[in-house]
Amino acid sequence: MPKRQSDIFSFLNVKKVKTDTENEMNENHCGAWKPTEPTFESVEQPLIEEKPSCSSKEEIDNLVLPDCWNKKQAFLFTEQYKWLEIREGKLGCKDCSTVQHLGMRAEKHVHVSKEWIAYLVTPNGSNKITRQASLRKKMREHDVSKAHNKIQDLLKESPSSDSVSNFVPKPNNKNMDATVKVFNTVYSLVKCNRPLSDIEGVIELQEEKGVDIGSCLHTRYSATRIAEHIAKEIKMKVFKNIIEENAKICIIVDETSAISKKSTLVIYLQCAVQSAPSPVMLFVALKELVLTTAECIFSTLLSALNDCGFHNEYLKANLIAFCSDGADTVLGRRSGVGMKLLENFPKIIIWHCLNHRLQLSLDDSISEIERVNHFKMFLDKTYSIYHQSNKNQTELEAIAKDLELEIIKIGRVLGPRWAACSLRVATAVWRSYPELYRNFSHSSSYSGLAKRLANISFLQDLALMIDILEEFSLLSTALQSGSTNIQKAQKLIKRTIRALENLKICAGKYESQIEDMIKSDKFKDIPFNKNNKLNTLPRNMLLDHIIQHMNLRLLLERNNDESVLSYFDLLEPSAWPHEELISPWIAGERKLSHLSEILKYEIDLNDFRDFVDNNVKSNNAPIPVTIQKAKKIVSSIAVSSAEAERGFGLMNIICTRVRSSLKVDHISDFMTINFLGKELADWDATPFVKSWLNCNHRLATDTRVRKKSTKGFYENQLALWNLP
Repeated sequence: MPKRQSDIFSFLNVKKVKTDTENEMNENHCGAWKPTEPTFESVEQPLIEEKPSCSSKEEIDNLVLPDCWNKKQAFLFTEQYKWLEIREGKLGCKDCSTVQHLGMRAEKHVHVSKEWIAYLVTPNGSNKITRQASLRKKMREHDVSKAHNKIQDLLKESPSSDSVSNFVPKPNNKNMDATVKVFNTVYSLVKCNRPLSDIEGVIELQEEKGVDIGSCLHTRYSATRIAEHIAKEIKMKVFKNIIEENAKICIIVDETSAISKKSTLVIYLQCAVQSAPSPVMLFVALKELVLTTAECIFSTLLSALNDCGFHNEYLKANLIAFCSDGADTVLGRRSGVGMKLLENFPKIIIWHCLNHRLQLSLDDSISEIERVNHFKMFLDKTYSIYHQSNKNQTELEAIAKDLELEIIKIGRVLGPRWAACSLRVATAVWRSYPELYRNFSHSSSYSGLAKRLANISFLQDLALMIDILEEFSLLSTALQSGSTNIQKAQKLIKRTIRALENLKICAGKYESQIEDMIKSDKFKDIPFNKNNKLNTLPRNMLLDHIIQHMNLRLLLERNNDESVLSYFDLLEPSAWPHEELISPWIAGERKLSHLSEILKYEIDLNDFRDFVDNNVKSNNAPIPVTIQKAKKIVSSIAVSSAEAERGFGLMNIICTRVRSSLKVDHISDFMTINFLGKELADWDATPFVKSWLNCNHRLATDTRVRKKSTKGFYENQLALWNLP
């Protein structure tokens, strides 16, 4: 790409407004215009006498064309319209995509079409002839439109690399400084998770201190638009660097319904960047889902990635893994989003061991064996009792401080289903068991809860659940470690499965304590009995179902082929058969090509042989460059959602009652600034102000805007300050 165009990409940004009003028909304005080009079915001679070059033919051969065109038609139209480009069966304008906005030369109702910028132009019609005519009409209209002609004039007038300065006149330092101060104010509000309505008070305070901050861009509406612009520029800069580096990426998605009536898709990606010592987790976007079907989630995901510059060609070459929870819609083995991604991007790794759903395997397994989760019912009733009044809550605090804190969380954060699968809640009930019984037994209103605690089946179920949840907690903590890669995660899950299988054979740590606890002085006042209405959970059946859930989280094997992890073992000397290993390692080299296909990165054979030779002789030998990069790509495959969970916490901070009217797109912009933006001390607003002006936005010193009058004190309040 020429340097002039790359500079434009770096500094100019598209203004998301109405689409290009390319209404300038060549003939009449009553819809009677017809394309001048004849149809290809009725023409024998080509429209253009000059034949395309061999290089352009080769490029056309590798393109996905619109379904109503053949290669000959693509040759002719790309020669007739030099600005025309084809991507994934859709049309776009390379000139408009380069400049993207008219800047100060924009006129009313004349805007660059975002469809032509983003290569989204498709034919309309139900048959081939109608669709061909539709494309001819769209190309002709765009070719003669005012916006497109202005773009071409700008490119002709700006042959130098400093073309951006030719599009927008340079403001003086005073105007720039005032606008930079407004941008800094908005950025600090977003970084501190403050409502943007606070900008009026903050700017008023700055003006009182004598800071020149202009008279424009002081409203909540302006602050919202500035935040949108900053978020868009940050994404453009960060993701452009990733694409230029050709980094391998792993997509991580999750769903939430906490910020909208509809479900919202949370999208992250993890990538291996050469300058970073470990994989980097990046927030991509929040997208509201029209439907919760696999097709809708899949299309929304691809649309969000395309908006960030990750087009299908890039994903085919660099997408290596997809990670999400175990929901059937997302990771169904037949028609889930994971399978649809696998169809479009073959050989990607599907991983669904997100640790925040491990605990729910317990509640899901209890439901599958068609038994009642009595512990969940107990927590639900306890929560309702101690939230009826402050007096009850004070009593609970006197009984057990830990349990009181966990009960409060049920209403604020968790809910009975999550609380019943929380190790902290279960152990808090275990520690305060005698005190809870004595408190419930003294009131006739709570006699049902006292009888439940006096049932030995309830105590046995609680002990079994704590033993299971402890294993889940150990696994969850290990998965959250930054050094855990996909190979280690697979081993950790298998280790947890073996631990659960051991529970079937012998009692766990807490189950073995039941008899001694009943005989102890603390439990002597509880008349334990066996109530047939509250039967104990079928131990072995429950553990079998949990083990099945854990097996579903293991890495899928493809068509009963050799496990993907066996190829990753080529990069781990500890997994090699050292006793039988002779250099060159022929068996390992046969697998090397398959490993390169999985990682979508070519590993040099000589580097691999050096790697084998060095590790056979010494464990501290230097690692060749291509082997280092391959190991980093493997580590970029996400095995945990610990980082993604931070997004849910940030959403809860942003979506307060004061800001209940925020849209999903606004929340997404604020999260982008929080996660991807620099710290306040390191952030420079000047480049963002320049790109803001390139989009024909106003300066803070714009004289066309009347300054708001400063809020004054009421007379009574002022009188108090004037008292002698």
